[in-house]
Amino acid sequence: MKKSFTMLELIFVIVVIGILAGVAVPRLFTGVDDAEVAKVQSDVATIRAAISTRYGKNIMAGNDNCPSLETDPSDNQLFEGILTYPIKKNSGTVKWDGNGSDYNVTINGNVITFEYLNNSENNCKFECKDNCSVIGE
Repeated sequence: MKKSFTMLELIFVIVVIGILAGVAVPRLFTGVDDAEVAKVQSDVATIRAAISTRYGKNIMAGNDNCPSLETDPSDNQLFEGILTYPIKKNSGTVKWDGNGSDYNVTINGNVITFEYLNNSENNCKFECKDNCSVIGE
């Protein structure tokens, strides 16, 4: 007596694997989109915290000027004036671009616009201006 699988058993296994793949693949891509949104939320929170920290240090030193976000606007990095590890312009799946006062981030085909209010009357705010709902703001 030979021990082997029948054709019916093999077809059944293939159908079960197909159903599992049909359920798992869409969830995989949804997870990637959620991770990109979480990255932008984390980046924005980090930028805001760094601005606040630098502004606080300036005030303690007797200088009430907002910090400059960029040290060299022509280079390939953003926020090097406040972050230890700057964000690279237009790299990866989440693409940042900006000029020191206006910034854009592209995520999942949506462009989110931010503005840096570089004056002490506005407490050096880094605020979302357009498509804010994409990242939950």
